[in-house]
Amino acid sequence: MTGRKRQNAEERKPAILKAFYEVIEAEGFENASVAKVAKQAGVHASLIIHYFGSKEKMVMALVDEVLHTYAALFARLPEGGAPPERLERLLALIWSREWHDAASFSVVFSFLALSHRDPSVMDRVRNLYGHYRTYLLQQMALLSEAGVIRVDDPTASAEALISLSEGSHYFSRYHIEAGTFDAHCRHMTEAARKILGAEAT
Repeated sequence: MTGRKRQNAEERKPAILKAFYEVIEAEGFENASVAKVAKQAGVHASLIIHYFGSKEKMVMALVDEVLHTYAALFARLPEGGAPPERLERLLALIWSREWHDAASFSVVFSFLALSHRDPSVMDRVRNLYGHYRTYLLQQMALLSEAGVIRVDDPTASAEALISLSEGSHYFSRYHIEAGTFDAHCRHMTEAARKILGAEAT
């Protein structure tokens, strides 16, 4: 019986978080009530409280789920291979549809806004980007030593690359025309190469 209850929880909690994600995407974070999430998930509202304890804890569980999605992408950033190939793989992944579409913009924006009001969310987001920044700094050192890039300040270059990539992903829909995503990615990778002092391909 205990095993069956555990199985139900393991199955239902991800389904509830998916429903929560969908309600935020459709109606915004402020309108994502427990009742609406329960209706979307096809469960009773009391079950959500039973599994998560409160809406606030459900929020943190979904924040962790979304950040895990990005962490999984970061884990695929290249660690090995010839330096020129590694740079190409790095830029190709950062400006890929997979990276761009990893999470709904409305959900991500909701969490970024929430991070300014909730220190726990801010800490989680900072931790994720901290790992990303550390990775890029390591790559700047390796690629610079190999002569693939030419940067005077690796820290400034890593920060510029993060700003370019995240700004591109979050705001491209507001300033590029429909159907030009691939061209936009090419322009961004060319800009990244200039920042890094790498030769154009």
